[in-house]
Amino acid sequence: MSKYTVIVTDHDFENLDIERQRLGDIAEVRTLSQCTEQDDIHSREYLATADAVINLRYHLDTEDIAIMDNCNVISRYGIGVDNIDTEAAARQEIPVTNVPDYCKEEVANHVMMLLLAFARSLNPYHNDVAMGNWDRSVGTPIHRFSTQTVGIVGYGTIGREVGHRAAALGAEVLVTDPFLDPEDVSNDPVQLVKFDKLLNHGNFITIHSPLTEATRGMFNQDVFSRMKRSSYLINVARGPIVDDDDLLAALDNGEISGAGVDVFSSEPPSEDNPLRDHNKVLATPHVAWYSEEANKERRRTVSQIVRTVLTGGDAYNIVNETK
Repeated sequence: MSKYTVIVTDHDFENLDIERQRLGDIAEVRTLSQCTEQDDIHSREYLATADAVINLRYHLDTEDIAIMDNCNVISRYGIGVDNIDTEAAARQEIPVTNVPDYCKEEVANHVMMLLLAFARSLNPYHNDVAMGNWDRSVGTPIHRFSTQTVGIVGYGTIGREVGHRAAALGAEVLVTDPFLDPEDVSNDPVQLVKFDKLLNHGNFITIHSPLTEATRGMFNQDVFSRMKRSSYLINVARGPIVDDDDLLAALDNGEISGAGVDVFSSEPPSEDNPLRDHNKVLATPHVAWYSEEANKERRRTVSQIVRTVLTGGDAYNIVNETK
């Protein structure tokens, strides 16, 4: 009989073979059968048996965590932990961990794909040719990328990857991050500036901040009014950082020229969400993180964190402060 019980709240994999291969000799790996509803009383009873919890999208709220008396660690398959009440976990002395850099290459490349698609007018040219036309003017004006300024909001692991890629292509790179000082970026090909300067100068502005109460709705009507009318917004971070209604208005009113979005405030977005097929929007279905390699890496890392904790070691990649 296995010594421990590991509960996987939800997942979108074909099976849990990776997790069971890494943990099967010390724990029984069980699942909530893709349950994502908070009002399922049986799910809470199930969580109460957990020595460790692995989480993807399921919202672990205060009530869930309050009954997790045996839990030694909550480990999330990803970077953001806004679906977990980390403060409640801290009060229970349960460390919450993430996988901070498993998809940095994928996300940075996805950003550059969206950014360059706008820079080279890919969407209008593709659509025009598909309609049987052959007209250079539908995508003009186009400027050399080396004359453009890329603004990065949130200069963490992924923001840095984007900054180095944009600079390598010749762009000026401005970054803003309330947690950094100029010496923190002194060895990078970027300039740390205030948020207002980044908005005023950026031709492309890409968001890499976590979703917090401070960043929720951060990109709103006021912010869009301070951006250049020729600028483009890229969001591969979290949907609620951008106010969808204000973004739609900014696009329709010509306050900004376009938006590349991999994340929405509600996912999947409703079929009648006007941003889905807006002619100034390039949208992808929250896949910036994805490659086969990244998917396996996050699963292996999460499983290893859980194994380390259950065998007496210390958790790592901790995002909350326990006593």
